[in-house]
Amino acid sequence: MDENVGAALDLLLSGGDALDVVVAAERVKAWVDARQLQALHVLGGEQPSFLDDTGRLIDPATGEAAAALRWSTGAARERIDLAGILVEDLPGVFEALECGLIDAGRAREIMVGTCELAPETRVWLAGQAVEYAMAHTRGQVRAWLARRIARIDPEAADRKHRARVKKRCVRLWADPDGMATISAYLSAEEAQAVWASLRGAAAGIDAPLDVANADAFVGLMTGTVVGTLIPVTVLQTSAGEELAGYGPISPGHAAKLRCVHSTLIDLTVVPEPSGGYRPAPRLARWVRATHRHCRFPGCRRPGSQCDLDHVVPFPAGGTCADNLAPLCRYHHRLKTHANWRVQALGGGHLRWTSPRGRTYDTFLHDP
Repeated sequence: MDENVGAALDLLLSGGDALDVVVAAERVKAWVDARQLQALHVLGGEQPSFLDDTGRLIDPATGEAAAALRWSTGAARERIDLAGILVEDLPGVFEALECGLIDAGRAREIMVGTCELAPETRVWLAGQAVEYAMAHTRGQVRAWLARRIARIDPEAADRKHRARVKKRCVRLWADPDGMATISAYLSAEEAQAVWASLRGAAAGIDAPLDVANADAFVGLMTGTVVGTLIPVTVLQTSAGEELAGYGPISPGHAAKLRCVHSTLIDLTVVPEPSGGYRPAPRLARWVRATHRHCRFPGCRRPGSQCDLDHVVPFPAGGTCADNLAPLCRYHHRLKTHANWRVQALGGGHLRWTSPRGRTYDTFLHDP
């Protein structure tokens, strides 16, 4: 441990001026982050990626880390990628993190900001960026790097833009009280065009600006008239009604949705088993709706976007409600090819055992 980190840890344990303790805690946190990244890099080496029989790349370390830390798969993959790049390609940045000179956020800015540079140039600029980052915020580091890279390699910004365009996406998050958030990651010109179209549609709506924008957005996306209720799928469960893909909603909210010809799926009636490998449509719909999302520990990919897995492989295990569970494609591959084992313990309770022998339980009504 660096002597400055050791002194910071001593201050944390003994106490002192409040601001000094705050600064000391941040330095110790940076050292802890570095130790974790180093261990994640080792974990990645112990469980290297491999190709399954379909040619798809499987990264077992991501699943192991995500389950142990209660992280999403995406968060674990990002952290393992960060670990590999800092330890292998940018050791100077890793050392600065380990010594508590910068935090993990600024280390990531340096990693991302320099990713399109040639290796030698990248290491050189990263060293300068560490010096700058020690006295500046994460946002300042990002802007400083952008200006330096524009002078060093004018084409790097274009390469980064092309790489980012391939990562465009739209995401949905469930929020409390029957609400949700949609976000879109777009190119700057696409975002400006969408925003202009949205504002134009909102201009004729008599409502506060934010509400008018929301009404216009729904109208543009669904083709409905402002204020019109949209038919959805409502699930009848033993605990009440839920909106498919979202979760529990209030009785009043459910009653309102039922009035617009929404589809109602009764989950209290278990469908009959199917005779072959592939579940009948009603059984498949029931399993996806009942389980809600991927049943790997911590994964929340909606069941509608998942494969249906036989917990006990077919034909030893039947195609029935008790032996089917949704798994996203990555976790399905992990179960099939990476030595994860699953037991069905009844009532939708699944017990997962990792290749390292650690166990994790998931339950039918996990949110």
